[in-house]
Amino acid sequence: MANHSHRKRRFVAILVVLAILLSTTAVIAAAADVFTVTIAADGQTKTIETRAKSTADILAEAGIESRPGDLIDGSEFSRGSDSRVTLYRAASVRIFDGKSETLAVIAGTVGRALEQGGYTLRVEDSVTPAAETVLTDGLEIKITRAFSVKVTADGKTQEFWLSSGTVKDALKLAGVAYKATDEVAPNPESALTKTVEITVGRVTYKTRTVNEEVAFTTSKRYSNDLYVGETKISTKGVAGVNKVTYKDKYVDGKKTGTVKESTVEVKTPVEQVKLIGAVSAAYRPVIMKTGLKPISVLQPSSKLRLDENGIPKNYKSVVEGKAKSYSIGSYGASGRACVPGNIAVDPRQFPYGTELYIVSTDGKYVYGYAVASDTGLFVKQQSCMVDLFMPSMAACINWGARNVRIYVLQ
Repeated sequence: MANHSHRKRRFVAILVVLAILLSTTAVIAAAADVFTVTIAADGQTKTIETRAKSTADILAEAGIESRPGDLIDGSEFSRGSDSRVTLYRAASVRIFDGKSETLAVIAGTVGRALEQGGYTLRVEDSVTPAAETVLTDGLEIKITRAFSVKVTADGKTQEFWLSSGTVKDALKLAGVAYKATDEVAPNPESALTKTVEITVGRVTYKTRTVNEEVAFTTSKRYSNDLYVGETKISTKGVAGVNKVTYKDKYVDGKKTGTVKESTVEVKTPVEQVKLIGAVSAAYRPVIMKTGLKPISVLQPSSKLRLDENGIPKNYKSVVEGKAKSYSIGSYGASGRACVPGNIAVDPRQFPYGTELYIVSTDGKYVYGYAVASDTGLFVKQQSCMVDLFMPSMAACINWGARNVRIYVLQ
């Protein structure tokens, strides 16, 4: 009996142990069904412990209402594991693609809005705000399309796609370095906004020195030793020589410009002097017979005809009187220039414009063809009949005051 009682007590004890083990296993199994979920919604996060099987159930347990158009993102949710659920609210946004504008109501991120809108983007295209930005009412999404940028340097052209930046940025991307002396177009600091070709010209300079001929100049002088129509070279011109240093500019090996840096005279040019006849052929008989040349530089009018003795053939009157001389003045009272041949008179005797022919009565001088052009100071004093303009003060002194014979031409 004692043995039977002992076996009975041991069996009861085993049953109690089994019961305890089964109870503990059930508790552990129940606890294993609970997991933690972090919920992001409306700009806040909330963590709950749950046994829910779906994201909708999780939001319901958290007391968060999902409205039509909202997006429940369960990509990070895994039942039975600590995970995350994100709720995106539907929002009204505007999408700008160049000149195109689209109004959309959608939930999620900027990236999803572009995907849902069917926008195809290059890797180089730029989108603001960033693709991961959560959509909110009134958000403006701007797409900046990339454009082609070509960089040509050192005989090679590279093409890139950019949506922003400067010329300098494009050159850096192309691995093209440049110096301050190089020619970069457009300017390195220029902003890039559209398709453009950037060129880099390598600039070098070379100097050279050459001897250059300097042409002589020619001056013209009127000569009373020559008749009108005759010319003579009295001094022959000789070209000079200059040593000139140039700085030549080369872009990519091609000469594009030259700057003169210095000039050193090696040989001075000699001016050529050309004599032009100033004596009218009408004076030829006088000169041939007497050797006297006229002082006047005026070219006689067609009214003057001289005989072999130098006397006018056609005149309407002749008078004699004293003639003085002067050499200072620019223009006479009649407006004519003060040159030998334009003389001062008493306009009452010889009106302005009267054509005259004058010789000294002693036969030593031929003043020649003259025109009454100015009023002489002698008029008030009646000290002479005419005042003759001379080429120089020395000529005035040489003339002094002489008696002249004045032919009034027809």
